[in-house]
Amino acid sequence: MPFDKDEILPQVQTLFDALEPKKLQELDHAIARWKGKPTALMQVMHVAQEAFTWLPEGALERIARGLDLPRAQVFGFATFYDHFYTDGPARNTLRVCKSISCHLRGAGELIEAAQQELGIEPGKITKDGRVRFECVSCLGQCDGGPAVSINDEPHHEVAPEDLRKLIKALK
Repeated sequence: MPFDKDEILPQVQTLFDALEPKKLQELDHAIARWKGKPTALMQVMHVAQEAFTWLPEGALERIARGLDLPRAQVFGFATFYDHFYTDGPARNTLRVCKSISCHLRGAGELIEAAQQELGIEPGKITKDGRVRFECVSCLGQCDGGPAVSINDEPHHEVAPEDLRKLIKALK
């Protein structure tokens, strides 16, 4: 969505300029496609996160302007939902299920193993940006718990030593 540079504050233009042009084109296409539809914000946010792997401030600003929504609404939306990331990029996302069925099958041990292997708490990103670590309510893999997903690929009946190997294999 091209904007008249005279309408944009220099600091906002800097946010746009920091984003890759190809990814901005994807975002602009999604804005044009969904604008005016009831689920536009959710759909466009998913496209933006897929393109950037997170939601940088410049993308959120672009979404707000493109969908004619208040900036606070877009930023609030992005920070309300756990599956949208505003804290920076990570090359990989590790999710450990902590539902009751996975918990009873050893999810707590997986969480501890991940914390030890990664050196971070759930909800954080490793300093090198290699892994985002999350604990989630359910991965929908209750029959194969404890379950984890790495970059949305499910792994079933995971033991702590299996998880350590999976984490070490991440680049």
